[in-house]
Amino acid sequence: MINSIIELSNVEIHEYCLLNLDTGDLTFTKTSRTPGFTGLYFKDDNNFFAIYPSKNGPMIYFKGKEYGINKDLSISLFKQGKSRKFKISDYDIEIDYMESPYIGFDSWSDEIDVDLFFMIEQRYKDESFYERYTLK
Repeated sequence: MINSIIELSNVEIHEYCLLNLDTGDLTFTKTSRTPGFTGLYFKDDNNFFAIYPSKNGPMIYFKGKEYGINKDLSISLFKQGKSRKFKISDYDIEIDYMESPYIGFDSWSDEIDVDLFFMIEQRYKDESFYERYTLK
């Protein structure tokens, strides 16, 4: 990748992150430096997870590694009360997290408790998902 620094946004908390793919360094800011859509991220005390577009389609960054997303993956989201578990079995990615306090933010679905992981789980088999996450 020519540019190893990617800007990501967290739409729930209106924060941006510069992710250096070479070093794993993260720089958080309240202002965007890059116009247009560049990627999204989730972070909590234990995890940093990002999804961003590339020339080869959607990419995930998790625990210092990059993974490609394709329609053949086994991606699931389990909900039990306020607890959530996002899982990509093929990559041994498992993220336990709590329901977002920003319930009602609904840019991807008719469901009320939509978050980044729900969006991925619902959309990763749709062609429009790959169009959005493929750089031209």
